[in-house]
Amino acid sequence: MHDNTTRRGFLGKSAAVGGSLVLATLRGTGQPARAAEQPAGSPRPAEAGTSTRPNVNAPVAVVTEAVSADVNPRAGTWGYIAEILGRAGVFFDQLSPSQLPLLANSAGKIVLLAGNLQLTSDQRSLLAGFVEKGGTLIGVGGTSGLEAVFGVGGTSPLAEGWIEVSAADHPLTAGLRSSLHVFGGCVAKPASAVSLAQLVGGVKRAARGSAILENRFGQGRAILLTPDLIFSVVHIQQGIPVLQDGKPAPDGSAPLDDGILKAEDGLVLDWQRDRSPLGPDDGPVFLEPVADELREIILRSIFYAAREQDIAMPVLWYWPRGLKAVGHISHDSDGNDPERAAALLEVMNRCKVQSTWCIMYPGYPGEFYDALKKDDFEIALHYDAHSGGERTSWSKDNLAFQHKWLLEAAGLKHIASNKNHYTRWENRLDFFRWCESMGIRSDQTRGPSKKGTIGFPLGGSQPFFPLDDQAERPRLLDVLEVNMLTQDLVIVCPAEYGRQLLDSAARHHGVAHFLFHPAHILKPGVADALCDLVEYGRSQGLQWWTSEQIDIWERRRRGLEARFAPNGVLTLRAAEPLSEATLLVLRPREEPRPVRVDGRPVETAPWSLYGFDFQAVTADLAGEVVVQIG
Repeated sequence: MHDNTTRRGFLGKSAAVGGSLVLATLRGTGQPARAAEQPAGSPRPAEAGTSTRPNVNAPVAVVTEAVSADVNPRAGTWGYIAEILGRAGVFFDQLSPSQLPLLANSAGKIVLLAGNLQLTSDQRSLLAGFVEKGGTLIGVGGTSGLEAVFGVGGTSPLAEGWIEVSAADHPLTAGLRSSLHVFGGCVAKPASAVSLAQLVGGVKRAARGSAILENRFGQGRAILLTPDLIFSVVHIQQGIPVLQDGKPAPDGSAPLDDGILKAEDGLVLDWQRDRSPLGPDDGPVFLEPVADELREIILRSIFYAAREQDIAMPVLWYWPRGLKAVGHISHDSDGNDPERAAALLEVMNRCKVQSTWCIMYPGYPGEFYDALKKDDFEIALHYDAHSGGERTSWSKDNLAFQHKWLLEAAGLKHIASNKNHYTRWENRLDFFRWCESMGIRSDQTRGPSKKGTIGFPLGGSQPFFPLDDQAERPRLLDVLEVNMLTQDLVIVCPAEYGRQLLDSAARHHGVAHFLFHPAHILKPGVADALCDLVEYGRSQGLQWWTSEQIDIWERRRRGLEARFAPNGVLTLRAAEPLSEATLLVLRPREEPRPVRVDGRPVETAPWSLYGFDFQAVTADLAGEVVVQIG
């Protein structure tokens, strides 16, 4: 799809393609009830930690369990491993500890323990035997009582720290660039295991023990990721409840104590250790997406284990047509000046990019909405809980009022996405729940309002479904969050920031989301900076999508199912067709594997992901087909 493909065309291509290949991520299938009528799209996200009866033939088996918050307050997040792997396109079965006997005689696979599980002695013995016979065990957040298998001499609890790589050339740790800030889990003392990274903390960054370890046990291997990476991803993305101003940056670059409750007030990252200076003015920003790299450590562990075991690991690529990443430009209509809106619309049309216009009450004249719809721009809501009027203060009722107003004013059947004015935010998950109840499928609020929080203050570049870990039974909230990187190049920060932030998002194959207000488009240098950013993104292999396009693609991508036969044959079915999706197959050390679709050989192309070599096949996805690898 070219950047100037219409939104109408995108919907048509996604929904009406011919079928030759269907690919899938395997995830839980429990679905929350619909809260409101939705436009056509993929199934809603699953309850975290739920699954159908597994056939345990997928390359990866994820084992997790519900643990009382009184035992471990972080345990409610462990089911989020399904969201992490689902976003990454990894095929997996999901088991409870009681289902571990299903793994008997399954040495040729990978078992991932999501959390520090309370296993019985029989369950621990079964897993030890699994590794001894040649399987790979990956532990995240603790040993689950398998210290001997993981090759550690003991562990101690961890509250907070930073992973510091010591084996810079190992596939698990090579090329990591972020601060790797983690929360919870433990640190370990190596015995027979080889330590690949340390855990440091405190004012003097003192070493506390090992954070990433590899151990040979019998004919197999065990990889231990001692910090609770799953909780850390959720904690960084969702933050702490916003009930008061956040603590400002000591250097004055991020005065969060402005009396306005907003998304950054809940950030948990560190002003000194998690930011980097960015040229040309050396301003401190959150340049590297910490949550993205914590996700990648889990993925690298899986890919490394699969390569060492010569497993034909299939992965569904993030984007269609093998796109490296996706760019996204949004506009907030602060002031609702029709002349400036028209000027910005002309710039966007000149750039041949459809963007997302977030409209704030009381909005523009009706003819401007007609112009946006004619040129296939997305009309979204810019919820105003900042102005403080009768209809512009923080409440679910006011969101519902503004949502209904925009539907009527712009003549829309539905509103797919929203961004809050001034990134307003209160508490922790309330707003996601409000959006879910009104059928707003995607949000773009979580990002910076200050120069010193530019970049990735709230996680990373990966769009994600938040976790309602406060529910009695944790579940994914049906709102796709697309984090924002910065507002208004030239006005808020130097134009040079744009390319460097885009590079960071592209390195992690996520979304590079930039906000440009119509109110600033006529100021010197702003239009030129916007156009330069668009062209630079294209030169780096990105395409520019609206928020609705991102949401539709991701939901349909998640609505894919797979069945694995014992001989490695995949039967694949798409809930809704996808155009030009890409399947990656982990390449063995020697010759590439042959790939057949419905018995016919297909060509593959070389691909690299997180330092691992894959083979790629790109095709339309529809119907049911059989894929044979090897």
